[in-house]
Amino acid sequence: MPYLSSQYQILQSASLSIHQLLISEQDLTTLMQGICNRFVSVELYCSAWLVLFDSKSNSVITVESGLGDRFSLFVEQLRSSQLPDCVRESINEKGFGAVLCQDCSFGLCCDSENGRTSAVAVGFPCRTDMIGFLVLELSSLLGKPDSAWMNLLGDLGKSIGVALRRLFVIEEAKSREVELKCTEERFKLALSASKADLWDWNIKTGEMYTSPDRLDRLDYRQGNGSSNAEILGDTIHPDDKKVVLESLQDHLAGKTDEYRIEYRIRDRDGEWKWFLDRGRVVERDEKNMPVRMTGTHQDITSQKKQSQALAAIQQQFHETVDNQKNFLQTVIDSAADPVMAIDLNHNVLLINRAASLIMGVEPDITRQGKKCFSLFCGADSPCESNSFPCPVQAMHITGQPVTLVHNSYHGNGVNNTFELEVSPLLDKNGVVYGSIEVARDITDRLRIEKELRESHSRLYRLAHHDSLTGLPNRLLFKDRLEQAMLKARRKKGKVVVFFLDLDKFKEVNDTLGHDVGDELLVEVASRFQNLCRQSDTVARLGGDEFVFILDNIKNRSGAETVARKISALMEIPVQVNGHELWISTSIGIAVFPDDGEDIEGVIRKADTALYQAKKAGRNCFVFYHPGMTVG
Repeated sequence: MPYLSSQYQILQSASLSIHQLLISEQDLTTLMQGICNRFVSVELYCSAWLVLFDSKSNSVITVESGLGDRFSLFVEQLRSSQLPDCVRESINEKGFGAVLCQDCSFGLCCDSENGRTSAVAVGFPCRTDMIGFLVLELSSLLGKPDSAWMNLLGDLGKSIGVALRRLFVIEEAKSREVELKCTEERFKLALSASKADLWDWNIKTGEMYTSPDRLDRLDYRQGNGSSNAEILGDTIHPDDKKVVLESLQDHLAGKTDEYRIEYRIRDRDGEWKWFLDRGRVVERDEKNMPVRMTGTHQDITSQKKQSQALAAIQQQFHETVDNQKNFLQTVIDSAADPVMAIDLNHNVLLINRAASLIMGVEPDITRQGKKCFSLFCGADSPCESNSFPCPVQAMHITGQPVTLVHNSYHGNGVNNTFELEVSPLLDKNGVVYGSIEVARDITDRLRIEKELRESHSRLYRLAHHDSLTGLPNRLLFKDRLEQAMLKARRKKGKVVVFFLDLDKFKEVNDTLGHDVGDELLVEVASRFQNLCRQSDTVARLGGDEFVFILDNIKNRSGAETVARKISALMEIPVQVNGHELWISTSIGIAVFPDDGEDIEGVIRKADTALYQAKKAGRNCFVFYHPGMTVG
């Protein structure tokens, strides 16, 4: 008969109440406090103390009910990395069970009046590097608990551990969601500040990702990757269509490292606006054909108008250079970007206010006529760096406008990156006698472009890979299978699909916990990945379900060889958190096109074969054949 049956029934009632709390409560602190309060609310316990102890960071989360002044003393001992003896025994020797406290250095079992044993410790795992324990001070009316009493407390401790681990997972998921929202908001703000839009073009389907309010600016890509001029919409200026198409085709063909083009688009009011497109092909198929391209789209109408104004100023400068310098100085000082005029002998002819501020020089007449390399860089000769060539010399080589990128600009100590537009200065006979240099700070634009590319790559991986194992997920698996089937059709080959799941995996989760189950899945995924050839694919569909895609398999014998290798690989025990696990796998096999002409058909046949393998006793592989049924 169970120990003090009426009191045992009270304990069972308290256990039921606590289990109901474990199911319903979502807040960690409220849950822990509620557990302690429910124990003390019954007449069996004088106090309850619940502790989560992180051995890695030496941090403590603890609540109590009924301990009074003793609580602060116990917490101080915990923070000095001391654990009660009964707790150590329940964790190390009893495998996270319930232990009767006999002689505790903490004083948990000491009764100042009669000195009798009066506490029970229950240890349980919470998550990696974190243990939990519950100490219950028994009422002085009770005798020594029997095994049924202790087993009930041990089982309750396991339930508390499972509930706490679930809460930690929920909290971590919420934190990741908040972090992702913050990241998305930062990128939106960065895009808004830079006045640039991100686009992502699926060349195969013609689908274009961009901000919803910017789609009308990018609708010239209306085709599905065709090279015909008809894919260009009516919004592009007729004079720009040809150069846009040629530049795009050259980059798609791999002739250029970057797609960069300036062109005009008609806005909703019928006005022509200038835009700068920059992008790269980021994905190609096995035939090196472009599949995906990303880039930025920026309104540069104001810069173009400024450039046109500067061009007009330059022309006026050519005609009136001798008697209109003061007038021109006033005009170019109104430009926000740095502007300088330098002759072929590197003498400074003109410098505007923006440039003088960056260079740290005064834009007065006494500075003009000095050598640019001496005035700005403190050097004795012109720049000869291959990374940052001299703008005057670079322009003079061709006599045509050139664009350069300098960092830092003229060696003045400013680490920003500048794009320099250098144009020739011509005399009245059309002979080049100098250059006019306009600089634009592109530091923020380059940084934002880099962050956007990195962010999109991360989002793409999250959408196509399993978060636990890193293997391709169901979405990417179907895409890979489709590609393999297309290739097989062209070459009149075969594709073999293996459906696998781990035999009795649920028992691992139920007996050892989900942490051990997750580590087991990671180890199995690693083994599968190492077994695969470069042309094969292994993916995780969810739970303990895995799938292999094998191409270039000529017959059943080749598939059998791979299946036997998988089975042999699983015969090696897995070491997880101190547990030696013996795992086997059941495999269902289907062949394209023998067993199915489309993706869904092949998947369904492989799943049917897997069911037959499990029905045959597990730890085996079965090929699909007509007549197989499920159930």
